Amino acid sequence: MRRLENYVRKYGPEFGPKLYHALQSQAAHAGVSARLRRKLDVLAGKIPASPSRPEVGESVIEETLPLFPENGDRPVTHENAELIAACA
Repeated sequence: MRRLENYVRKYGPEFGPKLYHALQSQAAHAGVSARLRRKLDVLAGKIPASPSRPEVGESVIEETLPLFPENGDRPVTHENAELIAACA
């Protein structure tokens, strides 16, 4: 248990294991709660929320904004005037 060793090294032999187990229990409880909430939604006939992560085998569609958009013909406004001048 490498992570437990890290907690012991960082917080000491008395509090390291206690903090490690408390955080592990909290994470496990959150996972169980989410699974139970999805099961209850299905049983109640509600449409379950989509999972935050895509299922295995599903294609992931990147819907991120580009850092530097290729389309440079944006109108100059008061908010972006300094940025456009600095990039020109």
